[in-house]
Amino acid sequence: MRDRIQAVLRQLAQSPALEARWLHTLSFMEFIGARKISRTVADRHPTLAVLEHLADETRHAFAFKRLAAELSGAEPSGFLCPEAAGRYFQALDHELATWATARTGAPDVFLHYLLTTTAIERRAMVLYPLYKAASRHASVREELGRVVTEEQGHRRSIEDACVARLSAVGASLDDALALEERLFGAFIQELEVVVTKELASAALVATEATASVARVASPAT
Repeated sequence: MRDRIQAVLRQLAQSPALEARWLHTLSFMEFIGARKISRTVADRHPTLAVLEHLADETRHAFAFKRLAAELSGAEPSGFLCPEAAGRYFQALDHELATWATARTGAPDVFLHYLLTTTAIERRAMVLYPLYKAASRHASVREELGRVVTEEQGHRRSIEDACVARLSAVGASLDDALALEERLFGAFIQELEVVVTKELASAALVATEATASVARVASPAT
């Protein structure tokens, strides 16, 4: 999986237009996360830890959208695989909640929050460093460094709390992470197809434009 993620990130980083759409997709995903926190464990005034997490996710959504605008030169509107990104997040949240409820015997909103956060931040710790290495834009690399630092700041405490709750009912976090791996793999598969198609289309347009210029510049026969 790591090699596939690295390869598709290197591909899309070849094109500023594609990378802008990718950044906008990341902003969208961070926004989904912030919205879910606000509607569940932060539906009433939350703890400091939850409020900090909500603030971080909101800031990340803003930062990625700002970078998308910087690369595209305008307020971004396009995404890369937005439907697949939404499906990944929604399916992960639903399937982890179902999985946890089957093991605890009753719905536990806070455990569902801990599980989803742990799985997504584990993924972010792979995805964002790989993207930082792939991007050719200094501002993107700098922001990704800040995002990783912020994610690490609360990831450990959330994961420890998650593992403790699961251990109490004899469940393993590994099963939940395997579920996330499957769902993220489906997202990456769609992203690979779209990026390959978009790059091929852009290359064809560039070739046709070059040929057109050459025909105009060549002497008449």
